Amino acid sequence: MAIIGKIREKSGLVVTIVGIGLFLFIVPLDKIMQQISGEIDNSIGLFNDSEVNSSDWNYENRLANSMNNFRYNSQNSGGDGSMTDEENDQIVLNTWNQMISDTIYSMELAKLGINVSNDELNQGLLNPENPLPSSLKEEFTENNVYLKDSFALWKQYNIINQENIQVLISYENGLKAERIRNKYNSMMKFGVLGTYEEGKRNLVEEETNAEISYIFKSYDDISDTLITIDDESRKNYFNDHRYEAMWKQQQEIRTYDYVILNISPSNSDIGDYSKKLGDLKLDFKNTEDDSTFVADYAETPIMTMSQYGPQPTGVFSRNPYKGGKFPAFIDQQIEKASKGDVIGPFSNLDKMQLVKVFDSGEEEQAKVRHILINSRDGDPKDAENKKLADSILYAVRRDSSKFNTLVTKYSDDQGSVANGGVYAWFPKGQMVPEFEDFSFNKRNGSSGIVKTNYGYHVIQVLGKRNGTYKNIAIIDETIRVSKTTTDQFYDSIALTFYNLAKESSFNEAAEELGLSVKESGYVPLIYPNRRTTGFYGPAELNRNMNIAKWAFNSEIGDIMEPEIISDRQLVIAVLKEKINQDDDRFNNLKSLMEPQVKNKLKAAYFIENNKFSAGSSLDSIANSLGLTTNISNVKYSDVNIGNNYQQLAEPKLIANIFHMNENETSSIIEGKSGLFIVKVLMRNNANSDENTDFKPKVESTQEELRNLIEQGYYSSLYDSYGVKDQRARKMIMN
Repeated sequence: MAIIGKIREKSGLVVTIVGIGLFLFIVPLDKIMQQISGEIDNSIGLFNDSEVNSSDWNYENRLANSMNNFRYNSQNSGGDGSMTDEENDQIVLNTWNQMISDTIYSMELAKLGINVSNDELNQGLLNPENPLPSSLKEEFTENNVYLKDSFALWKQYNIINQENIQVLISYENGLKAERIRNKYNSMMKFGVLGTYEEGKRNLVEEETNAEISYIFKSYDDISDTLITIDDESRKNYFNDHRYEAMWKQQQEIRTYDYVILNISPSNSDIGDYSKKLGDLKLDFKNTEDDSTFVADYAETPIMTMSQYGPQPTGVFSRNPYKGGKFPAFIDQQIEKASKGDVIGPFSNLDKMQLVKVFDSGEEEQAKVRHILINSRDGDPKDAENKKLADSILYAVRRDSSKFNTLVTKYSDDQGSVANGGVYAWFPKGQMVPEFEDFSFNKRNGSSGIVKTNYGYHVIQVLGKRNGTYKNIAIIDETIRVSKTTTDQFYDSIALTFYNLAKESSFNEAAEELGLSVKESGYVPLIYPNRRTTGFYGPAELNRNMNIAKWAFNSEIGDIMEPEIISDRQLVIAVLKEKINQDDDRFNNLKSLMEPQVKNKLKAAYFIENNKFSAGSSLDSIANSLGLTTNISNVKYSDVNIGNNYQQLAEPKLIANIFHMNENETSSIIEGKSGLFIVKVLMRNNANSDENTDFKPKVESTQEELRNLIEQGYYSSLYDSYGVKDQRARKMIMN
């Protein structure tokens, strides 16, 4: 809720005039005339040095069709046709990718003149074992089983007899498109050849290895307080690395600090919801169909769908209530209540609730404690597990006071360890049969072992009784903050912070009001996808578009007016940094380079302050640094110690190792992830001569290259066509 919005809400006609003035001030006259004349900028990206016009590329229709297809498929599979934010994001992303992919392939294929013969069409459409196109086979596949006979019948009527020529043409076109694409992919993949020299080099690198001992000091383990970072050190790093590909900025990035202000419902808000549910209380008590009443009036659904089908949520359930769902004083009232009693209304967390005891009765209950030794069917240690259970039982029978100690030490049932392994007053039908049989049919104080599908249970019966059970039904509704309460909070707390932050500083204002300042991290101007929330920033800001627009259209130091992000939360932010697209100047990149600059300074500090005398053993160096010595075998072809592709590559480290002699200890090696000191214990050079057969390695190298081409050539095409997705920029900026 921006201040301008508040003024507009309260000032009537005067604000309308002011609003028009503001609009004319903010929106250039030529843009207004574009709207009037119909000359609207529909550019949503770049392709091959030309603008991607959403109308010319039929983008909106493509997107609408994708959305409709999703809803249709959802409804056909039992859903309601709705989609989550994440699903919507993925459709938006896929629509763009498919549109660009279709265009790139169309242009590439037109250059090559690839075609499909009639024989290929016949072999695909008439092939009973594996009909093509693949979409055709999918139509005759159910539960992953291809229905060959059904396809044969369809083929007879629609292909051989050609009763429906349009059907035939549509499948022929689909097959042509699929075959042409496959031929192109094959040309790209199989056009690459592995050379003899490449195979020879790879084999030599793989068979050259070294046994090493080494010490590693991570940069993260060197405190930032030990270094001084200034613009000189930043510029030195920038001058050495500015043209590396990793620093090329492909998109706009912003960072901001923010505070979230929580709004509590007022007494008036709570009273309104209490009255609303109070008006239902008598009807709830008198209804004879509790489940229908709950379905009609409860906010929380009665059932939820799971992989096992509909499951009760606890709002209405035939399972006896076990306590703990409500505050203690409400549980006490439920315990004392009779069948038909209604308790409430009362507030519980963020909800107002009514609880009805719709059924009650008596049941046999047992109280036991147990120690579980896991031992599933086929466990090779089953006999050993049984022996352990026997030993525990023997100890319990000799001295039952040791039970709690034994539970903590041995039990694999972590859910009951905290209360001494006790299951208190559970009814029949709740436990697995073997466990239940012992609990209800053995006398109090008895102990023994039962085997279930979980393992061996050492059980001791603590008691049995005839208890009562109660089934409950719940009417609930979330207590929402009213507009009046939100406005009062906005005008007092939120504006107080906002004005204080503008007068002093954002952090000082937060400290004065006891608010926690959070960092947005790098927020890129891209659509959300599986890896990032995109321009929306942190997930807890609830995909607020106004925050995104503020972040990408403000200047560093600007403070955002209080913005509502939920019915109980406001956010205020200050813009900390702007990193601009396609800008390789120092001031634009220095923040991105900061972690590497710190590592460079930490390396220099560590090297300067850790001088070791010649002949020092690696163990003595490790002891002096408080580190441990590690042993590893390293190949010349490895990317790092351990050859872990999920970690940073260490080319400088690997190069140093294989330029050292046996029993030689290195100086401190400055790596990407930290600092290394290495001793080569043993070197094994590749054993190859003129008689070595390099052919298998040449072939495997060729296959690896072809797989890399297959996986990566499209992204290269994407880059070569100069594709830029500017939909987010169009939506957010200006």
